[in-house]
Amino acid sequence: MNRRRFRSALWLSGVLCMVLNAAWASAGPDCNRNCLLDIASAYMDSLSANDPSGAPFAATLRSTENGQPTALSAGIWASARGWRYRHTFVDPVSGSIGVLGVVSEGADQDAMVGLRLKVEARKIVESELLVTRQGDFPLFAPRASSEPRPVFDEPIPADRRATRSQLGEIPRHYFDAIREGNPDLVPVHPDANRVENGVQTTNNADFGASASVHEGLRRLIYMQRARALRVPVIDPENGLAFAIVAVDMPEMTRTLTIRSKPVEINPQRQHLPRTLFLFELFKVQGGQIREIEAVMRNMPLGTDIGWPVAAAH
Repeated sequence: MNRRRFRSALWLSGVLCMVLNAAWASAGPDCNRNCLLDIASAYMDSLSANDPSGAPFAATLRSTENGQPTALSAGIWASARGWRYRHTFVDPVSGSIGVLGVVSEGADQDAMVGLRLKVEARKIVESELLVTRQGDFPLFAPRASSEPRPVFDEPIPADRRATRSQLGEIPRHYFDAIREGNPDLVPVHPDANRVENGVQTTNNADFGASASVHEGLRRLIYMQRARALRVPVIDPENGLAFAIVAVDMPEMTRTLTIRSKPVEINPQRQHLPRTLFLFELFKVQGGQIREIEAVMRNMPLGTDIGWPVAAAH
């Protein structure tokens, strides 16, 4: 390439960068649904390329992976090869993005990923990653799905939508119901389903301990403390509430009586003690939980998830 052509190419490159930067920064601090989806796409494509320069990160970015401060040159940012599954949801009111997905790290190695991004002035100021690999949690089926379940994309008729406040309370009521072993504390549709790390754990004849979501809430009383619970993404239009929480499970030995039958809780059966890091998406229709999708991993009891409760609201 001669010098004139080189200067022309350099000039065109500079113009392109200016145009892209203007696209991110124009129109002030507001970022609507499409804007947030574009930023999410840029982030995920950049992660696949192991190159953060393609996403609009703020100079003040705070980034964590599994609760620990992590540079964008380390962790999943260094090992990712591409997305096998991605489910994205956004909240223009809070400027937040949520993603549940599967990242390939090699021919036979996948990681399940939960992601929260906070956007201000069209820049990503917070990145919170949960990365789960084989062995981090007993349930792990990263190739179970290639597309989000259609129910999550079904809009709620305007006259049947829950308010932001009501949606924000659903995860709190859900974890109250778990702690108390009382499913009546949260409204659940009788046909609701829950998917954990790609495995449908409710109403599934192929899953040995399968029950309904409602019935399952009676059996999880060993999940005693929902700590640092946040609901960063609330989407009344689609009836979505995305929660992030650390759930402490201390050592416990107890026998419950459920439908006149004994249910044993002990350290061996429930792998106690431990803390569960959990990114969980709720679909709410007609005021009831209709579907749940979750990415999770076990951690030592009491592990700090790395963000204060006030973050991501």
